[in-house]
Amino acid sequence: MNRSDLLRMAYNNLMQRKARTILTVLGVVIGTAAIVVMISLGIGLNETQRKNMERWGSLNIIQVYSGVYYDEEGNPVGDEKVLNDEALAEIKAMEGVAGASPVITVGGEAKWGRKRGYLHLVGIDPAQMEKLEFSLAAGRLLEEYDRNAIVVGPMVKDNFWDEREMRQGGGMVVWGGPGGEDQGDPAEMLNERITFTAENWSGEQNRRRVYNFQVVGVLDESNMERAWDTFAPIEEIIRIQDFMEQGTRSADIFMAGPAYGGQARQKNSGKRDRVYSYFLVRAADVNKAKELSQTLREMGYNAWSMADNLEGIEQVAKVMQAILGGIGGISLLVAALGITNTMIMSIYERTKEIGIMKVIGASFEDIRLLFLAEAGLIGAGGGAIGLVLSYLISYLLNTFGAGYINQGMGMGSEEVAISIIPLYLALFAVVFAILVGLLSGLYPATRAMGLSPVEAIRNE
Repeated sequence: MNRSDLLRMAYNNLMQRKARTILTVLGVVIGTAAIVVMISLGIGLNETQRKNMERWGSLNIIQVYSGVYYDEEGNPVGDEKVLNDEALAEIKAMEGVAGASPVITVGGEAKWGRKRGYLHLVGIDPAQMEKLEFSLAAGRLLEEYDRNAIVVGPMVKDNFWDEREMRQGGGMVVWGGPGGEDQGDPAEMLNERITFTAENWSGEQNRRRVYNFQVVGVLDESNMERAWDTFAPIEEIIRIQDFMEQGTRSADIFMAGPAYGGQARQKNSGKRDRVYSYFLVRAADVNKAKELSQTLREMGYNAWSMADNLEGIEQVAKVMQAILGGIGGISLLVAALGITNTMIMSIYERTKEIGIMKVIGASFEDIRLLFLAEAGLIGAGGGAIGLVLSYLISYLLNTFGAGYINQGMGMGSEEVAISIIPLYLALFAVVFAILVGLLSGLYPATRAMGLSPVEAIRNE
């Protein structure tokens, strides 16, 4: 008996007992859908958390500070490093580094038209901006020969307020502008001129110097870690900071920007050794970011990236998927018992038929394969229908439930699916349902194969 005849006979046998077959298949449908939907919720949770992290900072970007890194037991790891040009060259030469830039930061009062406010200026290498995943909503990134050009984050507009509106609002400035209202589209700042006032407090009276900048680009909201920063060519920020530190202790003990992470101070010996606030380093991928962060810490740098937090989230998500999948698996286990019961009942009802098949020449293997085929068809049919049902439930969850979940997790208007069924999960569900059917039919098939032809015909 060839395989196509066995499948056709198995299908016909199932159709002769439609009610029992439908109920048995229904159990597999429910079990399959339960497993797929439960695991898809775990995958969706992991993806939602990942998207939330990416919104606040790229997973490939590492911030490198000076100072000593301490392990979990509080012991210092590696020797302290200084963030100078030599250190930058060392990091750029490391395997897996796709881009790196020194950073110098200064802050001060600023004016935008009739609005007053504050700017946090971040000096960066223009040639590295694209490599460091700066993404624009409008305009362009900084270029090598820019001098007074700046690129602003999407929330920089909220650092400014109109004094007349402030007085009308009772003299208070609140987050988001006077009266708590949003300041408008961030792209409105494109091509606008902003004046920045640098102050030097070295003498009895502070000196001020005004710098004029033009906004050439506005970043999008894909990386909120940069949303409140204003980026300028690093050489321009060095000029500003040189003025701000003239006559101060930093003129002889030079340190650019705030002392992040225990930043080391370097004494001037002839040629000034420029020490930066921190480095921005981009890894080739998320896995490389984790490895690089650890390597840099072992080298004596104080390195941090969003990817460092990702591993813990992924571990939690895997545990959740295992728990949810296990709950769904109970339903499929019940369905497997139903298949076994159905096939055993079928043996009792078809004892004479089995005996006749053996008498006319059907082999033991044919009998076993026939019952396995019936069980496999139940598993395949239930798995396929269960997968379709899973996609339907996933669609309903994402359509009607995602908005509430995303609001509760702070995702705002950017909705992320809470139920995700990747291709590998869909294929696994169908294959697993077929295997469950085959395993459930193994005992009944073996029992049917062992029936004596004479006894089978006599006992009918």
